[in-house]
Amino acid sequence: MSAAARELADRIVRSGARRVAFLGLAKNSGKTTALVSTLAALHAMGLPAGATSAGRDGEDFDALTGEPKPRFRLWPGQLVASAESTLSSATFPFALLARLPHSTRFGPVVVVRAEARGELEVMGPSTAAQTAETAAALEAQGVRIVLLDGAFGRRAFASARVADGVVLAVGMSAGRSLESVLERARFALALIGLPPPPAGRPLRVFDGALTDELLHESPAEPGQALVARDFASIFLSSEELRRLGNRDVALGVEHPARLLAVTANPSAPGRQPLPAAQFFDALALAFPEISLFDVQANLQRAVPSR
Repeated sequence: MSAAARELADRIVRSGARRVAFLGLAKNSGKTTALVSTLAALHAMGLPAGATSAGRDGEDFDALTGEPKPRFRLWPGQLVASAESTLSSATFPFALLARLPHSTRFGPVVVVRAEARGELEVMGPSTAAQTAETAAALEAQGVRIVLLDGAFGRRAFASARVADGVVLAVGMSAGRSLESVLERARFALALIGLPPPPAGRPLRVFDGALTDELLHESPAEPGQALVARDFASIFLSSEELRRLGNRDVALGVEHPARLLAVTANPSAPGRQPLPAAQFFDALALAFPEISLFDVQANLQRAVPSR
């Protein structure tokens, strides 16, 4: 376990967050690696922790490299919620604690406690409401911090409806070039960081998803503020966001998210990885106000919480 992993876990603990979403900007972004490193650090700190996944994120083996996808590594006493059928592949003995009322295409979700160190491919609930119920079930069993694993494409699990902290995993897999990765990260961070509706503007509230198509059918007026439920309800393109800014249209959310950190992964399947320090420094320069960690290369830049 690296010092960067320990500092990331410590930052999560200091934040007071009870449910932390590890949100991958793209496949192979390093979110599961960061989550597993955090579980190890929380175990070393003696803090009861649990984890689950927002559905099943991808395949058993990477489609490009053929390498096994990362599995959750759990420590004695830690809890995990997963489809019951996945337990046959667990490499640790476990105790069944609860069977939840919702199911997945891989079977019902159950909560188990690891009795020894081992690994498991986790397949959790598929909806935000079920993920919230699963987190509550883990907490009912004594877990102090729940870690949630999932992809940006199904980011409802990371909204304030479910999680009270977000760790965004940014990897070179998110683009073909460093600049395209940075641009995609800027877009994601702009959504995650959306504030409450601004005062003094006429509000246009959206109950459901806010999309390009909606605004093309009924354009926003200059000076308006568009209000969505949370960042996970917004499905606007970067081009549409720029158009809104150029027309003095503000964007806000009823339930703001709380970004705790960004993690860096300089590698991408099928390509030569960038030097870890180069990728880390590029992210640090692009996002100077955000705490940044590479738990593999043991690089960190912590920024005081606001």
